Amino acid sequence: MKMLLIAGGALALAVPALAQVAPASAPRTQHAMKTETRAELQAKVAEHFARMDTNRDGFVTKAEADAAAQAFRGKRGEQRAEWRGQAFERLDANRDGAITRAEWDAAQAQRQQRFAARDQNNDGRPDGARFAHRGMGGGFGGHMFEMADANRDGRVSLQEAQAAALQHFDMVDTNRDGRISPEERMQMRQRMQATRQHG
Repeated sequence: MKMLLIAGGALALAVPALAQVAPASAPRTQHAMKTETRAELQAKVAEHFARMDTNRDGFVTKAEADAAAQAFRGKRGEQRAEWRGQAFERLDANRDGAITRAEWDAAQAQRQQRFAARDQNNDGRPDGARFAHRGMGGGFGGHMFEMADANRDGRVSLQEAQAAALQHFDMVDTNRDGRISPEERMQMRQRMQATRQHG
């Protein structure tokens, strides 16, 4: 069960084993509502692998993976800071440089309405929302790197990266049609939550 939890967490990234280093180009919920094929996954892994293989030797070392993860975290930090500034602007409805209690309450009410509209099954979560990046432990490093490094030579080839990604893909593709649907993503998330609750 622990292996299922780790593998499921990795798949949650949409491009298991490598997606963490890609810049977020679309909101998470948009991806969750999209069906993804094995071919699309392989193409994404190849694209991200090429970015991480900085010396172009056909392998990603732990150092390259860690550097890519660190760069990604830095970029995410910048994006968060920019988002915080934009959030203040959205909350400060009268543009006086201060957020009043009324402005705060109005924004919270709007947020709750948006959340409720996305929670059609009333389970307290937006439908189809992707689960967090925790399965990767902050990047393609540590345990995920070791899982992908099938021959244990301290580096990961594109073939190894794609094999690891497809292994996770197949765990979620329960009907074996070569596609992961939003429903299958939700089912994996529910299995992971059940596993967490039962230790």
